[in-house]
Amino acid sequence: MKNSEFITGKVPITKEEVRAISIMKLDLINAKRFVDVGAGTGSVSVEAAYNYPNLEVISIERNDDALDLINKNVEKFNLNNVEIIKGYAPVDIQGKVDAIFLGGTGNNLNERLLWSKNMLACGGRLVANFIIVETFNETLKLLREYGFNNIDVSVLNVSKLEKLGRGEYFKPLNPIYIISCEKGVD
Repeated sequence: MKNSEFITGKVPITKEEVRAISIMKLDLINAKRFVDVGAGTGSVSVEAAYNYPNLEVISIERNDDALDLINKNVEKFNLNNVEIIKGYAPVDIQGKVDAIFLGGTGNNLNERLLWSKNMLACGGRLVANFIIVETFNETLKLLREYGFNNIDVSVLNVSKLEKLGRGEYFKPLNPIYIISCEKGVD
């Protein structure tokens, strides 16, 4: 889905190129339950719910403006498989999930990673995006420490063609660090 398809405001959106790679790395094809933590505009939740109509999607967000945008985007795409939770992860969710997306870690990285490990079913996928190098490095260290398997790391650099005077140039976006991994056997 293109960013332009979403209703946006002042809330950050996971850019379409980052979203495409992150959703692919979540490996949702056989998943039943997916949690989007720090859902923002809901772009990851909405695209996952739209492309996988049998998937139960749980969006967690604390910001009221963002919650409004998630609701509007869910309504715009006429989705009935998205549950929106107002809160700050970790939150209580009954049962295990097959995949978790961390769009941000807030100020409780350690708690969110431990919560993710507890929430994920064996073999469940975790994908996390970062723009801050220090947060990326700390996450990678903790994922290894907590026994996550098949840790894969990518850096995505995207530039968009834009006009500049009489010509055009590629305007760079922030590099995004993408970590994907899976929960091993307890």
